[in-house]
Amino acid sequence: MNAFLHLHSLMVIVALTSALWWATSRRRRPAVLQALSVAAVVLAGVTLAGESLRWQLVPWFVLAFAVAVAAALRRWRPGRSRRWRRVVGRVTLAIGLLVGGLALLAALVPSLPKPSGSHRVGSVVFRWTDATRAETLSPASNDRRQVVAQAWYPTDALKGRAVPYFEAQGRLPASMAGLPSWMFSSFGSVKTHALQSPRVSSERTRWPVLLFSSGLSVPREEYTALVTDLASRGYVVIAVSYPYESAVSVLANGQVVGQTAHPDVMGPPPHPEVQRLIDIRTADSSFVLDQLSRLAQLDPASPLVGRLDLGHVGFVGHSIGGATAVQVLESDPRFKVGVDLDGKLFGAERTAHLAQPFLWIQSDGPQTAEYAQGRDSFFRGLRGAGALLTVKGAVHMSFTDAPSYVTSLGRGLLGSATFGSVSATDMTVMTSDAISAFVSPALGGRNGRNLDQVLVSHRTVRSNLRVTAEVAR
Repeated sequence: MNAFLHLHSLMVIVALTSALWWATSRRRRPAVLQALSVAAVVLAGVTLAGESLRWQLVPWFVLAFAVAVAAALRRWRPGRSRRWRRVVGRVTLAIGLLVGGLALLAALVPSLPKPSGSHRVGSVVFRWTDATRAETLSPASNDRRQVVAQAWYPTDALKGRAVPYFEAQGRLPASMAGLPSWMFSSFGSVKTHALQSPRVSSERTRWPVLLFSSGLSVPREEYTALVTDLASRGYVVIAVSYPYESAVSVLANGQVVGQTAHPDVMGPPPHPEVQRLIDIRTADSSFVLDQLSRLAQLDPASPLVGRLDLGHVGFVGHSIGGATAVQVLESDPRFKVGVDLDGKLFGAERTAHLAQPFLWIQSDGPQTAEYAQGRDSFFRGLRGAGALLTVKGAVHMSFTDAPSYVTSLGRGLLGSATFGSVSATDMTVMTSDAISAFVSPALGGRNGRNLDQVLVSHRTVRSNLRVTAEVAR
């Protein structure tokens, strides 16, 4: 991979130099320009032959071919260039350079931060069908509700098959959260820092469990950095996909389905369609916990059989998943602690009166009035311990892997409003530190630091982060 990156960088530099030379000084040292143009297309060919096609490089392949064609025409038909052709050529080169530059703002292969905990990480995927519930989001009237759950857990294994980023890689829907699927063509090379189905770590007999709920349309895979980090700290994290709402889900029969539910989350309240999805997610969450309690009967060969501490279960959710966390804790007392990652509350969650401890971590900057009112109403009704944290420099999607999808140059040019100013590594560690410290007392008390100590240790987190609600019951 490093050799490929060096080769493609050289190809881009040569193609860029040739294009600028043709556009501005084509009469100076024509022999050198010809040689450089030929070198550009040769490097493009070698790059393409040595590695699978990356969409970010397509404009540069085209540009390399264009300068090679210009060099060939000059050699075979010298002195026949007309002014209008030169103008068209320069405009074409300018457009090519612009498109090529924009394409390189996206990482060729995203690099996820390595888990920071003491354990290596394993993963296994479950697909379960709830025969008692109809699937209301699919067009078929006889469908039953399916839930896809990917477990990430501590392991002692050193070797094994790597976990792919998207399990549906190569079969992704045409569009993923509004982006064309070809933009994810290189994600098969993403290192998830996890192994497929190894044995669970022998350090403990049973491990506490965290269910993880993604944002609207965001695939569960887009939280790989955070869930693997939490797993490396000693939790079994169950990341759930919601068929027909998530951007991509693989059903039990192997069918890949995309998102068909598109509720309005930004308009004025009420939000009945969003609440409908939260209700479905809530039922899914309790169903997943039921299935985990029956794992020995459902999947006796699973590495997780007998290794889950289902007396210590928490819930973490991002965005609409954070609103789901509130409703799940209110409806199912088996969940002992909850975490909302920048999730606006849409309906009944605002007036919940939770007895369980609850952590709210929000992004930086001003929030909408609806967000702030729902959050404040929730904390007024919270009967368990609570904390509200703000991560300086973070935006809504900072809690996902999205910042790793672009280069540092891309983050700089696109601005902090798009991807935030905090790095993906720092964001993952800060979020995981805070979650682990807060949920630890409710899930077995294995964490070595409390939340105050975590806040002191992170100078990139605002100094005024504090516990805003703490009520002993």
